[in-house]
Amino acid sequence: MGLFQSKPKAACLLDIDGTLALTDPLYVKAFQDLMAAEGVSGVDEAWFAEHVAGKVDSVVFKNVLPGAVDDGRANAASKEKDRLFCARVASDGCDIVPGLSSFFTTCRAENIPCCAVSNAQRGGCEAVLKHVKAHCPDASSAIRDLVVGAECARAKPHPDPYIEGASRVGLPPSRCIVFEDSRTGIKAGVAAGCVVVGLTTSMTASAMREAGCAATVRDWSEVTAEFLQGLLA
Repeated sequence: MGLFQSKPKAACLLDIDGTLALTDPLYVKAFQDLMAAEGVSGVDEAWFAEHVAGKVDSVVFKNVLPGAVDDGRANAASKEKDRLFCARVASDGCDIVPGLSSFFTTCRAENIPCCAVSNAQRGGCEAVLKHVKAHCPDASSAIRDLVVGAECARAKPHPDPYIEGASRVGLPPSRCIVFEDSRTGIKAGVAAGCVVVGLTTSMTASAMREAGCAATVRDWSEVTAEFLQGLLA
């Protein structure tokens, strides 16, 4: 028997973009195409980081689309962005954060359930998870569910998505380890009462610890069963 007994005593709640896969370049391209059709130029990585990263679409599009933006127009733009992004994932794929496949193998061996928790739209989440599962053999059995921030009462940085994720895996938040790459997600995980680990794909380790992370890692190769056990000791 592994470090965790047959009945799960710990779970992992996983952000998707920037945590499981490096999707920002594909999202930037999707926004470039979408905003060009709206007559907006200058969409690059810095624009994306300022206006999009970590935010839900209902907020993003009311701030970046020119002119008056009601819910209908924002929803239509969100759906088109998701269509463009999913097409990019299907045609180009995306880079998976190193060590992820081994992490899911550890979760399967140690009976650690996982739930994906994201502020992205469901279509984009499912496209990336499909790609991850195609490249990580144990991901399908490890990832039990998906929580979408926009489908909760409040999205990240509020705790609701991670509280819901803990409920989906049947454990209290205090027994759940959140993996995040953004300040928004870290704040949500801490507020939910989870232990938060930061992957330094978009923030420095020191900034992540200042935001509330209990630990940071460069990639998934550092996340062993012993590492997980130590976080909840």
